[in-house]
Amino acid sequence: MVQEHKPLASLSRNSSSDKEADLTSLDPSLINTTATTTAVRWHVARIAKPDSPNPAVPIPDAALQDDPARAKMDKPRQTGSFIDHIVSNRSYWTIVVILLAAIFAFIPQVHERLFSKGLHASRPWPNNITSTHCTKAHPGRPLVQYVLMVDAGSMGSRIHVYKFNYCNATPELEGDTFGHVEPGLSSYDGDSEGAAKSLDKLLNIALETVPTYLHSSTPVAVKATAGLRLLGDEKSEMILAAVRRRLESRYPFPIVEDQGVAVMDGADEGVYAWVTVNYLLERFNSFKKKPTVAILDLGGASTQVVFEPRVVGGHSVAQGEHRYPMNFNGNEYVLYQHSHLGYGLIMARSQINNYVVANPLGVGHGVNLSDKEYAHPCIPIGTRQDFVTANNEQVILVGVSDPTDQCKAMVEAIFYKHKKCDMPPCSFNGVYQPSLHATAEDDIYAFSFFFDLTAPFRLGSATLAQEITVGEIEDLADRLCIGDENGFLEFQHSTEAMKELRKSANICMDLRFIYGLLQHGYGIPKTRKIKLAKKLKGYETGWTVGGSIAILEDNWFVGSLI
Repeated sequence: MVQEHKPLASLSRNSSSDKEADLTSLDPSLINTTATTTAVRWHVARIAKPDSPNPAVPIPDAALQDDPARAKMDKPRQTGSFIDHIVSNRSYWTIVVILLAAIFAFIPQVHERLFSKGLHASRPWPNNITSTHCTKAHPGRPLVQYVLMVDAGSMGSRIHVYKFNYCNATPELEGDTFGHVEPGLSSYDGDSEGAAKSLDKLLNIALETVPTYLHSSTPVAVKATAGLRLLGDEKSEMILAAVRRRLESRYPFPIVEDQGVAVMDGADEGVYAWVTVNYLLERFNSFKKKPTVAILDLGGASTQVVFEPRVVGGHSVAQGEHRYPMNFNGNEYVLYQHSHLGYGLIMARSQINNYVVANPLGVGHGVNLSDKEYAHPCIPIGTRQDFVTANNEQVILVGVSDPTDQCKAMVEAIFYKHKKCDMPPCSFNGVYQPSLHATAEDDIYAFSFFFDLTAPFRLGSATLAQEITVGEIEDLADRLCIGDENGFLEFQHSTEAMKELRKSANICMDLRFIYGLLQHGYGIPKTRKIKLAKKLKGYETGWTVGGSIAILEDNWFVGSLI
């Protein structure tokens, strides 16, 4: 079944509408009934009384004068008047009135778009709310527009208070105030009110940042990602309902009408991230279409891939839920997108650990294992980790840090490359995907955990954009997986690298997974460069900028309703 996605407004997704009214389907007899009845009345007025000497002759006016009541009743209606036209066509006008009432009653956006454009001009703009890019707004737009975007991820919640200007007809990103809290909403299993209260710190940042004058016209959206989705529909809906109640009762910001507090669809998460990166790289700043870049996002519960494949043989992306057509500035883009649930970093660790338990290593490695203990080739020697399996069994994982590629084999096993591919070509786990390497001709950008786990061992996290080949990621994983044998001597010179190594015993497994995802999963050659990006032009990569642009493009007038 082809999944329909909400369009990104003027980043609109192409679709056909099946909601247009078809008045031609109405029964013609219903429309003509009134006119027919009027004609019958006129005919009756011309028929003589039964005792008339000549029934075929119309009733004389004198006879009508003898019976005033009859004359009043039988006098034909004058034709051609406006009232007569309405009465004779009242069924038609009833339909028109009902349709207009439905439009204005049930589609308030139509009313707002028609009548709100001039509201901003009727009130002077405050002198203390300014843009650093211009002093005068584009006609019909506010000078400054804020958007509050809460990213409720699996490991924590973050708010972006985005400041846009309308120096031109389209919004331009001008500033971002950021806040972060832990844990994420999904950690409040069974405590929906506690989950809602956890966002107070973030919303207080918004209250302090957005000028009071703009509070009532600053939309807010809370978008939960895959972590909350894993709780199940009932629990996640209770948490989201509590968040919505708290927003409505304690804060002045209007909630975005469509999916304003919701679990975000994986397709939208990836596509919004694609919009973010290409927007910040100015690939959309011209009416002439420019090449776009591919994006790879790695979260805690899922990973996304989105790119615009090169057209081959007249086709780029096969029909299906992975196909995402959209428009931007009059240019058409046909994207491939997929969100691999269960292949985010945290969920991937769980998959690998379950595989280790289900497929235990043979004896050896110089480690004596007791009952319920399993040798793990991807964690440092001597490390012991408690783990609850998918079968709810409590076990202990004992690190052996095997240098003979057993860790690599364990990691690659969870991609199920041999699973049946019903629609070739497939990437992994039987999922259709055009070749990323062959059809994505421009750069590939990777962020989130892709950046966080590699940058400390390269140029450092302070370098917000860096390049690395897939082969260099493999080499880094190899060095980290055997580094525990000499106390990670190679990385002693880097304070940040040693901090990461002390913080997590899973760094070998994590880097093996990232390499496996890129090379074994997506099939990207070792020589292909990947651009790691934490920020571009001072703004974080990820889906939040793209999601905010979609809100503005769908409700650009919100800033004028002050």
